[in-house]
This record gives sequence, structure tokens and C-alpha cells, in this order.
Amino acid sequence: MANELSKTDKTNKKPIYIKSAIFGVITVALFMLIFSAIILFFNLDRAYAQPFATISVAVGTFVAANYAAKKIGDKGYLTGLIIGGVVFIIITVISMILNKSGFTLNTLFHFIIIMLSSLTGGIIGVNRDKNKKYI
Repeated sequence: MANELSKTDKTNKKPIYIKSAIFGVITVALFMLIFSAIILFFNLDRAYAQPFATISVAVGTFVAANYAAKKIGDKGYLTGLIIGGVVFIIITVISMILNKSGFTLNTLFHFIIIMLSSLTGGIIGVNRDKNKKYI
């Protein structure tokens, strides 16, 4: 089975990691917009905002790691952890700038969620059969 990257391209994975991390942050933002529209449309309590944000982060990092692992083609666990770390740093820095706060227990919880979802996305992405068509 041929990998997406040739032997010479395997040494330069940085563009894939960067593109995947940005893709993950965009996916997180898109899911947050969808969930905020649901909260507004159904007039839900604001207490649902934090669980929706956590779900958005988990889905975004899963998608980003899955995408990167499919492109790279090997070591999905490592790809997932790298993508998870980069996305965590990006989201944490943005959150700290907007909220003007430091690390909290919630930050640790988000770190665990991000790393587990990106690890899972990386493993699934690298092991998915590229020739099999899914509905």
C-alpha cells in the first residue's frame, strides 16, 4: 500500500501539521457557531455553552488529527499527539487572551479531552483503508 507522502517528503511534515492544526481550529470555531445557534434558536440556558465548547474542541481535534494521519500515513498516535498539542496551545492562548485568565482545572480537563480525541483521530486516520469506499 503506497502512502500519500513519498520517501523524500516524509522528512518535511511541518506543512501538513500546520495545515491540520489550522483546519482543526477552524472546525472548532465552526462547531461553536453551530452550537451557539442551537442555544439561541432553542433558547437554552447558558450553562450548556461549556459542554458544547468541550464537544467542539474534541470534534475539531479529532478531525484535524484524522486528516493529518491520513496524509502522513504512519505513526497515527504520534501524529495525533502532535496535532493535539498544537491545537491545545493555539486554543489556550486564544482563550487566555480573550478571557484574561490563567491556567485552571478546566484547562487541564480540556488538555485531556484534546489529547485523547486527537490521539483517537490519529490512530483511526492512519488505519483507515484508503481504497474502501464508505457511505
